[in-house]
Amino acid sequence: MSPHSRRQHRRSRTLRRVLAAAGALAVVGGVAAALPLFAGASTGTPSAARTLTVAADGSGQYRTVQAAVNAAAAGDTISIAKGTYHEVVDVPRSKTGLSLVGATGNAEDVVITYGNAGGTAKPGGGTYGTAGSATATFSAAGMTVRNLTITNSFSKKAHPEITAGQAVALNAQGDRQVYDNDRFIGHQDTLLAWSPSATAQTRQYFRSVFVKGDTDFIFGNATAVFDHANIQAIDDGAAAGGLNGFITAANTDASKKYGFLIADSTVSSTAAANTYYLGRPWHPSSTAVAQVVFRDTALPAAVKKASPWTDMGGFSWKSARFDSYADTGAGAAVNANSPQLTTARAADYTVAKYLAGTDGWAPFGTSGSTAAATAGATAQASTPAAATAGGSAFATATGDARTVTEPKAPATVCATVSSKLAWSGRTSSSANETTPPDTARIQRALDSCTQSGSSTVAVKLAASGSGAAFLSGPLTVHKGEVLLLDSGVTLYASRNPADYQVSGKPRCGTLSSGKGGCTAFLTVSGANAGIEAVRAASGSQGRIDGRGDQTILGTSTTWWGLATQAQQQNKNQNNPRLIQANSSDNFTLYHVDLLNSPNFHVVYNGGTGFTAWGVRIRTPATARNTDGIDPAGATNVTINDSYIMTGDDGVAIKGGGAASRNITVENSHFYGTHGISIGSETNSGVSNVLVRDNTVTGTDALGNASVSSVGIRIKSSPGNGGKVSDVSYLDTCVTLVKAPMVFDTHYSGGTGSYTPYFTGIVVDGFRSTASTSSARSTFAGLSSRYPLGLTLADVAVDTTANTSSYAQIRTYDSNLRPSGTGVTVTAVPGSGSVPSCSFPAYPNL
Repeated sequence: MSPHSRRQHRRSRTLRRVLAAAGALAVVGGVAAALPLFAGASTGTPSAARTLTVAADGSGQYRTVQAAVNAAAAGDTISIAKGTYHEVVDVPRSKTGLSLVGATGNAEDVVITYGNAGGTAKPGGGTYGTAGSATATFSAAGMTVRNLTITNSFSKKAHPEITAGQAVALNAQGDRQVYDNDRFIGHQDTLLAWSPSATAQTRQYFRSVFVKGDTDFIFGNATAVFDHANIQAIDDGAAAGGLNGFITAANTDASKKYGFLIADSTVSSTAAANTYYLGRPWHPSSTAVAQVVFRDTALPAAVKKASPWTDMGGFSWKSARFDSYADTGAGAAVNANSPQLTTARAADYTVAKYLAGTDGWAPFGTSGSTAAATAGATAQASTPAAATAGGSAFATATGDARTVTEPKAPATVCATVSSKLAWSGRTSSSANETTPPDTARIQRALDSCTQSGSSTVAVKLAASGSGAAFLSGPLTVHKGEVLLLDSGVTLYASRNPADYQVSGKPRCGTLSSGKGGCTAFLTVSGANAGIEAVRAASGSQGRIDGRGDQTILGTSTTWWGLATQAQQQNKNQNNPRLIQANSSDNFTLYHVDLLNSPNFHVVYNGGTGFTAWGVRIRTPATARNTDGIDPAGATNVTINDSYIMTGDDGVAIKGGGAASRNITVENSHFYGTHGISIGSETNSGVSNVLVRDNTVTGTDALGNASVSSVGIRIKSSPGNGGKVSDVSYLDTCVTLVKAPMVFDTHYSGGTGSYTPYFTGIVVDGFRSTASTSSARSTFAGLSSRYPLGLTLADVAVDTTANTSSYAQIRTYDSNLRPSGTGVTVTAVPGSGSVPSCSFPAYPNL
C-alpha cells in the first residue's frame, strides 16, 4: 500500500475509532471516563483576524516585534521571521487571543532577547524590579506563543555592581495562555507564571517547551502546567552535595487548589550530584501556600535525592503543598522528605484538571494527557488533534514540530572539485591508499567557501572525463555549507587507520578496552549544513562508500571483521563512523547513497532540526554495529522517503546525554536491520516520536537474515534507562522477522540505578507476515510501579507468541493479547481494519 493510500485508509477508520475510544474511556480508569471527548480550542480568534509579519531585515511589514504588537488587534497572528530581535516586548491585556509564532517552526531560529535585571537602573530613576526585568511580558488572555526563543541575557559576572540579579525572560500574566515548542533561557527567575490577582483564575499551558536556569527559574502564583517539557538546570560549578540552585519557587494562593504541575517531562543537568532542589516556598504574602507537583518526570542525579525540597525566607517547605508521583531517574526518590501522591490523589492532579478551571478549558485536547494514565489506566482520550494528526484516534505523538517539505540542493555552488581518479574497482594504487590524493583539495574547497548571508553554499564533487571517483581521508563540513555529490560520483573513504586517529585515544583500527580512537569520515560542524547529492532521472545519485568490507591498511582484517572480533573477545573495535553531525542545527541529508560504513552510518548529536530525505543506506545485515541513522539528544527530526539496509538498528533514537524529542520517521523501508528502534540509552528521556507508513523486512537485499531482526523496538535497562513517552507507530508492515514488536526495559540484562519507563506507547495499524518459526514479541515493563503503558489497535500478527510482564495494555481489534506477571489487558470491542502490506525491493544502486 502506498503512503498516500495508507493515510486515506487511516482517515477512513478515524470516526469509528473516535466512537470506540469514547467507549474505552468509559471502561479504562474512572478519571478518564469523566472527561469530555473533544476539547475546545485555546482561543476564540475572530474571523476577521489578520496575519502581521515581522522581519529584522525589513522584508516583513515590521522590523520589530513590539511594532507589530502595537499595530495588532485582538485575535491577530504575528509571524516572526528568522532572526535575533534585541528588544523588550510587552503585550497588554487588551490584545486578547493574539498569537506570536516563529515563522520557521524551529524555536532556535527566532530569538527575542534583552538583558535587564531587577536591579538595572531605569531611565528616569529607580530600578526595574523582578517583573519589570522581563524580556517579554504577555498579559493578554487567550494568547498562543509558538516556536520562539525568549532569553534574558543579563550576566551577574559582567555587572557585579547590580546586586538584585533577578532577570526574567518571560513574564506570563494572562489566563488561557498556550506556549508550544518555545524556549525560555536565563539564570535567576527565568520564567514568571503570574496572576496579577492572586485569587483570580490564571492558567498557562507550557507544552513541549525548553526552560533553562539556576535559581527559582520557574516561579509565581499562576496555575501553570509544564507538559512534556525539557527543564535544564545549569551547572554553576558547585561540588557534589553543595548548592547550585532551585528549580521552582511557587507562591500559590491558599484559595487555589492548583499551582505548578510538571508532568511527563525531563529535568536534565550536567551539575554535580545532589546540588539542586526541586523547589522552595516563596511567601511574599500571608496567604501564599506554594503548590507544586512533579509527576511522571525524569529527574537527574543533580537533584538532592534525600531532601528534594527546602525552606525559604523562614517558611518551612513542610508547610507548603509539595508532592511527587511516579518520577524516574537518578534523582527520583521516595522517602520521608519527598512526599508522594497516592494513586487515588494522583487522579486529581492531572494536566486536564489543572487547566480545566470553571470553563472546562482543554487546549490541544489535554483531556487525554496524564489524566488518562492515572489509576492504572493507559487509555488516551480521542481529540480532534489526535484524529487529524495522522488519522489515528489513539496516537498522542505529533513528531517533528517543523513543517518539513522535500529539500532542494543549494542554488549557489561556491566551488567545484573535479575527479582525477579513474577506478575500475573499489580500490586504488598502494600510494593512493596510503595517502589519499583528494583529502587536501576537497578540504581546501570546504575551508574557502563560507556562507554568504542566509544562503547556503555548496562545494560540488563532479565527474571529469572518465573519472567519477574521489579518495579521501576525514573531511569537515562547516556552517552554511553543503557537500554536494554529482550523480554517479563516488566519494571513497580512506582505509588507512592513521588518517582517523584521535589524539590520546586507543589506536584506530585496533581492539582495546577503551574506545573513541577514530574520528568520523565526514564531520559536520555548525548550523545550516548538509551532505547531499544530485539524483539523475534514472534514479542514480551520488554515493559515499566507507569500504568497511575492505582490509584495513597494515592489517589482514576488514573494519567489519574487527567488529566481529570485538564481539568475540569482549572488547571495543575502534572504527570510524561515516557521518557525525555535532550540534549542527538544520542539518540536511538529501538524495545521497551511503554504503559499507565501517561503523554507524549517520549520528546526529545534540542539534535541533535534522532532515534525512531520499537517503539510501546499503550495508549487509552481517556487518556488526553499522546503525543506519541515530538521532541522539536531538529535537525536531524527520526521516522520510529513505531505504535503509544495515547490520544493526535501521534507526536508533537515543536520549543519553540529553533528551530527544519531536521526531518523525515516515514513508521509509528497512532491510535486514534490527528494526526501527529507540534506545538503548534513554537516561535523559525520549518523547513525542511519530513512526508512520514504514515497512521492515528481516532479510537484506543480498538474502542475509538479520541475527536480530525486529520490526519496532524500544530498548533500555536500569544501566542506561530513562523515560520514553508519547511514541506512536501508525501503519507498520513487517515481514521475515524474529520479533515483530519489542518493548523491553531489561535489554541485554543491563544493571544500574536508572529507571527505564515506557508510557503512552501506541501501535495503531500493524501487520506481520512470514515471521520466523520461533518469532516472539516482548512487552516488558520494569516493575509494578513503572509498567509499560501500551495501546494495540488494528493489529494482526502471524505469531502471537510473546514474553510479557508488568504492562498495562489496551487492545482494539487486535489478535495479540499479551499475558504474564503484572500484565493487565483491557479489550475494547469494535471492528477496525489492519493495513494491507506490500514490500518494495531494495533499489538497484
